[in-house]
Amino acid sequence: MFGNRVTAVLAAIIWTLVVIASLWSQRGQLDRTAEAMARTDAVTNLKKDMAIRKWAASVGGVFINADHVPPIETLEEQEHLSGEKMDGTPFSLVALTPIHILEAVQKVSDKEYGIKERLTSQQLRNRNNAPDDWEAKALKTLENGAPMATEAVPRKGSHGLMRVMIPMRMEKECLECHRDTLIPVGGLRGGAVISIDLNTYRNVQEPTWRSIQYWHFGIWFLGLATISTFSFFARRRALEQERQSEERRENELAFSAMAEGAIITDAEGTILWVNDAFCTIYGFTRDEVIGKNPRILKSGRHDDTVYRDLWQQLKTVGHWRGELWNRRKSGEIFPEEISIRALRGQDGRIRRFISIFSDITARKQADDELRKYREHLEELVRQRTEELTVARDQAEAANRSKTVFLANMSHELRTPLNAVIGFSQLMDKDPALSEKQRHNAEVIQRSGHHLLTLINDVLELSKIESGKMRLMEEETSPAELLHEVADMMRGRAEQNGLTLVLEAPDLPPGALLDTVKLRQVLLNLLSNAVKFTRHGGVVLRVKTQAAGEGKARLEFSVSDTGIGIAPEDLHRIFEPFEQAGTPSANQAGTGLGLTISRQYLHMMGSELAVESTPGQGTSFMFTLLVQTCDTPAARQGAHGRVIGLEAAERGKRILVVDDNPETRLLFRDLLEPFGFEIAEAEDGSQVKERVDSFQPELILMDWRMPQMDGLEAMRRLRAGGNACQPRVVILTAYAFEENRQEALAAGADDFMRKPVNEAELYAVLEKQLGVHFMRETGTPHQGGQKQAELSAADLACLSVQARARLTEAVRELNPAKIAAELAQIRAENPELAARLLALAENMQYRQFWQLLGIAGI
Repeated sequence: MFGNRVTAVLAAIIWTLVVIASLWSQRGQLDRTAEAMARTDAVTNLKKDMAIRKWAASVGGVFINADHVPPIETLEEQEHLSGEKMDGTPFSLVALTPIHILEAVQKVSDKEYGIKERLTSQQLRNRNNAPDDWEAKALKTLENGAPMATEAVPRKGSHGLMRVMIPMRMEKECLECHRDTLIPVGGLRGGAVISIDLNTYRNVQEPTWRSIQYWHFGIWFLGLATISTFSFFARRRALEQERQSEERRENELAFSAMAEGAIITDAEGTILWVNDAFCTIYGFTRDEVIGKNPRILKSGRHDDTVYRDLWQQLKTVGHWRGELWNRRKSGEIFPEEISIRALRGQDGRIRRFISIFSDITARKQADDELRKYREHLEELVRQRTEELTVARDQAEAANRSKTVFLANMSHELRTPLNAVIGFSQLMDKDPALSEKQRHNAEVIQRSGHHLLTLINDVLELSKIESGKMRLMEEETSPAELLHEVADMMRGRAEQNGLTLVLEAPDLPPGALLDTVKLRQVLLNLLSNAVKFTRHGGVVLRVKTQAAGEGKARLEFSVSDTGIGIAPEDLHRIFEPFEQAGTPSANQAGTGLGLTISRQYLHMMGSELAVESTPGQGTSFMFTLLVQTCDTPAARQGAHGRVIGLEAAERGKRILVVDDNPETRLLFRDLLEPFGFEIAEAEDGSQVKERVDSFQPELILMDWRMPQMDGLEAMRRLRAGGNACQPRVVILTAYAFEENRQEALAAGADDFMRKPVNEAELYAVLEKQLGVHFMRETGTPHQGGQKQAELSAADLACLSVQARARLTEAVRELNPAKIAAELAQIRAENPELAARLLALAENMQYRQFWQLLGIAGI
């Protein structure tokens, strides 16, 4: 490669020198051409002057006006003539000889055209015509017979002059004046010299010179490009040849060093070369196989068809790959995996065959072992699959058993709770109860609600773990939701001497949220904050950040100044049935609130985080990305405690079907006071008979009954073709949402869970029967302001016992208990009861406490 570069450089230098030499030659040729042109013009001018001299000599001279005679000394010797013109003006004429005329012409040429001409002679009559050194040499040259003498004379700062001399011969006409020179006719009398500037002629050659330079530069550049291109491709070819040589050496080394055997044959199959691995595998030396045909390796296990197909594929496709059994030199037959490829020349004809093979004896043995192991493994997998299938079936059965157990537990607990809570509420409304009996009823009711909360929490956790819980998003106002939650907890906080502050600026007017789950999360967090805080207060803070595309990021935090959480408890508090704090500080509860809250937030795409410093307080944080919307329409609904039914709407017939007599009695006590006609049935098997006889307009039917459940009874009623087809509301202690969907799909008109809530029961009756209950109404507060007319003095009319019961109910934030107390107050003071009921319905607990004078306000 180095030699190629040196050659290219030498070629470039030689080419440059050739171009320079050509330029030098062209420049000389142009200079010679300019000199020849100048010489030609000089001779032409001199010959012209000689022609003028001959003409003058042929006429014997020329007379001119003496006033125009040039200052020539010899003219004084010439003939002068005088005369007069026709007008009598005298004039004088002088005879000019040919030489005089020639000198005059030369002076005009020198003056007008810059062409310097002069005459010189070896026998001077005029000193001005004395020859210089070159002219003397030129005269001698002319004497020797030369037709002319020339010289290019350099001039400093220019291109120089061209000097030309032609001979002046003695002629007959000249003897008259030059006899004394003793020069015979035809002899050299002198010379006529002319000097011409070569710049004019060389300037004429400049465009040609520039063209020649351009052409030579182009040729030089083209030559260099050609040399570079040739050098580049020559270098590439050398590199390619070197690379190919190196590859051949590497391939030979690789073939020699590779663990697989390699054979190279010619187009007829004669072995040309084998590597060391071939010799090791087959046991032959290289000399023993080179020049032989590969058929010496045949084992005899394959028939001719195999080899015929092999060679046919090699000739058509160009390669073949497969397994063959061949024979070693020792006679041992072994399997090998072989790949053969045909190498073709530029004419497309096969030139070589290359075969690469490897001994696969060990692999075959391993394959046999693997096949046996795989067969064994398949049997093990089949057995394990059967075991896992059994385990899965057992797990599914256990899960179903758990679900059935929870459902049955919920049913068995909710059914008696329905009677416990319902009758305790009815007892609490009885004005004839003593203070002790009323207190006992309150304890029963409070315990029943606590047990119901425990059941609900356990079932909620079970539904979450089973994956049956689903998000139910709806358009809602975040501000209304937050104020509702804050108002629900503010009374309890203030009862404990704490402040509860809501900081939620810049909330969107509406958002798509699961209000039930979000409300439950916030209530759980606020309830814990109030529970474990002794001094200070609780802050519910919500920050809003725009997230683009109609979305907003709501950052929630609930902070308190309570007892805090120890670092080792920060993870434990999220476990089911775990509570923070020391055993002495432990509070009532299920220990499921944070667990359920975290699971709810996971469903909403968030994570519940906690920061706490023992003795200083705790903060729970989570973030929700919500879709914003316009302000949702306000929810409409009936408010106020039911106090009666219009006379025109009384007399509606309702059939209560339940195997539990306490439940039937509860519905009778709840409905008969409002003018409903109640009939009872103990089992679903009695429904058809009671419908035919009682003709009810509505059936309140329990789901689970001993002989025939409610769904089956309803299906038979719908399919029986009875003329009377009352509306059916399924009652059940089952708490799962799928139970509701199953009941509605079976044909139920509505669905209610036990324990039955009075307000929900009355709402269902209004919806299904088209009746409208009369409710106690009160003017709601606008903006959370107190009524101007109501003051603490207005409650002075209450008895001590009534005031104490109302105070306790308000402290517990128990709407049902507050409504029951106000119902008793209504008997004594209906107006005051209505106004207080308005405060309760609008959750204005702070104003309620101020009126009652509860401490901590």
